[in-house]
Amino acid sequence: MTAIDRAFARARRNDEAGFTEWLRLVELPLRRSLARFARVVDVEAVVQETLLRMLIVARDPERELTGDNASLRFAIGVARNVAHEEIRKLGHEDLVDPADLEQVEVDPEPPSDRGLRRAILACIERLPSRPRSALRQRLLMGHESPDREIAASLRMRLNTFFQNITRARRLLAECLAGRGIRLPEIPR
Repeated sequence: MTAIDRAFARARRNDEAGFTEWLRLVELPLRRSLARFARVVDVEAVVQETLLRMLIVARDPERELTGDNASLRFAIGVARNVAHEEIRKLGHEDLVDPADLEQVEVDPEPPSDRGLRRAILACIERLPSRPRSALRQRLLMGHESPDREIAASLRMRLNTFFQNITRARRLLAECLAGRGIRLPEIPR
């Protein structure tokens, strides 16, 4: 069972956090599947309508979705149908290739960028020892591990851990910028 399937299964049990996780996992592949319609319809409106319909599907005990990433595949089909409805409503059928309306498979995991990965790893290696170890431990233990637990595993006080993570993020961003890789501003 994939992460998407697990999150959707939670959503089917009326777990709001499960549906939120499912949204996080499928949003990008769903948007990528709609790229061919961007010149004809409001893709954001199509995405919002699709997600609303998927919430209804998640709460329908009669609806069964089977197979790996079934909810993603179903959502892409719903999105394609919503886009097609909008195209017909707007009278823009002549602007769309009929092949664009056929079902397409979208990989839920975007392809990796090996050059970016190498740059990130090289910049992590250049970090000073304490910020590097704090960042590595955060990556190793994952986002669901409590900060206090990660700090304890490094024998750091919690505040020291936070300071090292902040320093690591700043130095990593500077290093990447020096390699021509600009990161979007992260709200603080």
